[in-house]
Amino acid sequence: MNNRYSKKKWDQRWQEKASSPVWQPDDWLMRTLPNLPDSGTALDLACGIGRNALCLAKRGYQVTAVDFSEVALDLLRKEVKRSKLHIDPIQADLEAADFLFPQGHFDVVLQFYYLYRPLLPSLLEAVRPGGLAIIRTFSRAGEDRFGSVNREISLAPGELLRLFAGWDILLYEEGLEPSRKGGSLAGIFARKRT
Repeated sequence: MNNRYSKKKWDQRWQEKASSPVWQPDDWLMRTLPNLPDSGTALDLACGIGRNALCLAKRGYQVTAVDFSEVALDLLRKEVKRSKLHIDPIQADLEAADFLFPQGHFDVVLQFYYLYRPLLPSLLEAVRPGGLAIIRTFSRAGEDRFGSVNREISLAPGELLRLFAGWDILLYEEGLEPSRKGGSLAGIFARKRT
C-alpha cells in the first residue's frame, strides 16, 4: 500500500470524533439536492462517516460508500442500522492500483474533500450517461486571500472545469469560500452528456 496517508492516522482521526459525529450533509450537496432525481444509485467516494451518503439514502438512493478508514465505516454502519437505510459501506485503499469502479453504473457520484488525480478518470467513467457528479474539494484559487494549501491535495485554478470538459456544468464555484485548511474551495455539479 503506497497511500499518502496511513490508515492508522485516519482511524485515529475518526476514533477521536466517534463520541460526537457530525451527520449534517455538506452545504454543497444541500445546494444541489433539489436538482437530483428522487432515487437511483449513488457512490460516495472517501465518504468518512457517510454524512453525505446518509443524505442520499434518506432520499431513496442505493448508496455505495467507500472509505479508507474502518473506524469511520463502523460509525456509518451503526447509523445505517439505527436508521434502517440502504448503504453498502466498503473499506478500500482508493490509491491502490487495483481499485476500480463499475463503469457507467452510478446515477450520482459524490467526492468531498479528497483529491487523488489518478482516480478521477475512473470516477467520471463510473457515472452513467445522463448521470451527475457532485465534487467539492480544496483549491488554490484565492490563495492570496485565504493562505496556501498543499498542492498535492488541492486543485489548480480552473482544473475542475477542465476535468469536466464535455459535461453540462449545472453549478460551479471556485475561490469564493475559504477552507479551514488554507486556500479556498472549488465545487462542481455536472451532468454527463448522453
